Amino acid sequence: MQSSCEKEFHRIIRTEFPYKVEKLTQISIPIDHDIKLAATIWMPQNNNIQSVDEEKFATILEYIPYRKSDWTSRRDEIRLKYFSGFGYVSIRVDIRGTGNSQGIFDDEYSEQELSDGLKILEWIQNQKWSNGKVVIYGKSWAGFNGLQIGYLQPKNLFGIISAYSTDDRYNNDIHYYGGCLIAQEALSWSTQMLLWLSIPPHPLYQGGIDKDSNLFNIWKERLNELIPLDAYWIKHQNRDEYWRHGSICEDYSKILCPVLLIGGFADLYNSSIFRLMNQLKYEKRAILGPWGHQWPDDAYPGPQIGFLQEVIQWLDYHIKHIDNGYEKKEFLSIFKLNPNIDELHSFVKQRKGQWIHLNSLPSYPNEHFQRNHLSINQYQQINEKQIIYYLSFGSLTIESVSKDQIPDKISFLSPLETGLSSGNLLGWGGVENIDNSIDQREDDGRSLCFDSLPLNHNYELFGFPSVKLNLSSNTNYGLICVRLCMIDEKSSSSILISRGILNLTHHKSHEHPEQLNIDEIYNVEITLSGVCVCLPAGCRLRLALSTSYWPIVWPSPQLSTLTIHFNHLSPCILILPCLNDKYLTRDDFAFPEISQGIPIKYLRDSSVTRFRILDELNEIITLKIYTDDGSIEYPDGLIWDETSESIYKIKKNDPQSARIEIKRYLKYYFQDQSLIKVDIETKSIMFSQESPSTFNIIHQLNINNKDQLVFEKNWNLTFPRSYI
Repeated sequence: MQSSCEKEFHRIIRTEFPYKVEKLTQISIPIDHDIKLAATIWMPQNNNIQSVDEEKFATILEYIPYRKSDWTSRRDEIRLKYFSGFGYVSIRVDIRGTGNSQGIFDDEYSEQELSDGLKILEWIQNQKWSNGKVVIYGKSWAGFNGLQIGYLQPKNLFGIISAYSTDDRYNNDIHYYGGCLIAQEALSWSTQMLLWLSIPPHPLYQGGIDKDSNLFNIWKERLNELIPLDAYWIKHQNRDEYWRHGSICEDYSKILCPVLLIGGFADLYNSSIFRLMNQLKYEKRAILGPWGHQWPDDAYPGPQIGFLQEVIQWLDYHIKHIDNGYEKKEFLSIFKLNPNIDELHSFVKQRKGQWIHLNSLPSYPNEHFQRNHLSINQYQQINEKQIIYYLSFGSLTIESVSKDQIPDKISFLSPLETGLSSGNLLGWGGVENIDNSIDQREDDGRSLCFDSLPLNHNYELFGFPSVKLNLSSNTNYGLICVRLCMIDEKSSSSILISRGILNLTHHKSHEHPEQLNIDEIYNVEITLSGVCVCLPAGCRLRLALSTSYWPIVWPSPQLSTLTIHFNHLSPCILILPCLNDKYLTRDDFAFPEISQGIPIKYLRDSSVTRFRILDELNEIITLKIYTDDGSIEYPDGLIWDETSESIYKIKKNDPQSARIEIKRYLKYYFQDQSLIKVDIETKSIMFSQESPSTFNIIHQLNINNKDQLVFEKNWNLTFPRSYI
């Protein structure tokens, strides 16, 4: 069928589909005897048959806490309706205790959440329009719980479409990185969820909560039970059972249905694509582009792709068993990046590079196995095509340098503000987000650097670079950040290629860390983030090592000078995995296409500003980020107006001075203000000035309705800082 289309920015709006779609916004899904979840359904209707009851459909399920009736309604409409237009029932469900679903929310990816998810699948299977086949779909939260529900092996789960997700909740999420607390993301995300979980249910009936319920009482009950999520996360600073729950890296073989994975190099979760494609046993395909944390039809940096057309092809082949040639597609399509100085800006609209396609992957060492004393498949083959550089005094050399030609060791201690030029660990992928890394020379100057000679040919790197070092510390603690950079031939600009961080007390195990013995030499391996990159002849490589990476991760409790020992039992080396020659090059993704969205009125545009301030007298460095998410009016007259301010401070040579302050504001009301007029303000502070052995967090929540205070609460949280 030919589509009738119109342009919407860089996307085409499709208006004709094989099926007409009926939208049902007031669906209740019974879970327990007293719990019903709110759902919206996009139901396909076939005009070519006498009754819709004659045709049964497979179902696409998205199951998240982000309020189907308002906050995600725009993105739900343009994508979930699209799927239904091709003959799939699309269902969007609010997690228990969020949006208009009954009950109390407890934690992300909890036993309750996954159990409810299984019951949703059962409910779908019993509907008269269902053929019993369900595909879980979503990015981030829904990408996570899709894999986690798949791990439980429900019989009617026939596929998983998981975007920007992880296989390891401890070491590849917003909480911890290499055993270090992620300062930049953990508190920020906790405060974001504190704000959103404080919003009342939508006052118009949306399913879930009964029509005749007292919404004010339900709202107050939720608020009284509210717990900031970092209260859970920081109780569990090592990789214990809390993090093993929901981490499918515990046993990849438990996923028994086809999986389509989506990732982006500007996103935090790009490395999981390499691991999942390496380890999943069932049918799988992945697309790894240049994007941040948005769907590939709308994500920056570009190029964007026709993601929804790709999904329909995948669904038709795996779920409807249509012979559409999808089986001929390579199992990994990846955007090979060409780094260049034109991209050294906080916001990058388009990355240079090309799409390549592979039908096989070498096996790579899996840090989860290595760092947690788990068995490794004895048949695992390490990528044989590697480039090895040896670290000597300030240089990277292809051949090992004689011990007589270099000093035995070199020590380094980085300024605590090292990391300020590295952007965000998680790039949000929006056109207004300024979170890309910039020229690294500023951070390079605060680091111990090793440079190569100019490359005599192009290097195509693919997989996980790694570094092996002989290290000692002058304290019982320490962290090391490793950055791999490309030095531009003409300008000497330093371009970030990959990075890795390790809390050195975790060098053997994230589950059972140990304090370091002062001045004892340890053999340490640091795995960097996954790459697919072409480095041009003439450029140089730089390996930059630092003892701090603020505000990406929280600093060590003490200033720790690290020493690299060159003439120890084993050499210090950089291992670069190379792309093999068995790939195809083509750009055959369709132009981005979506369905017609809901009519939104934009009252104020979104914007982001980012400032760095140096107080030379007091030696305090401040990073201030102001985010205005804009103000919009939904078709029912609801207005959503959200802003935030994040401040990261640290004082030179004082790790106890690290401090984060985040303020968030939300106005949630109807245009005529007759139903509700809610103002929510949160303020959160994290510090460790009271003691180097504690983390301290203060949360303040104040809520007004119609200019009257309806709720306020302070949380003063103190957590022992775990080193062993």
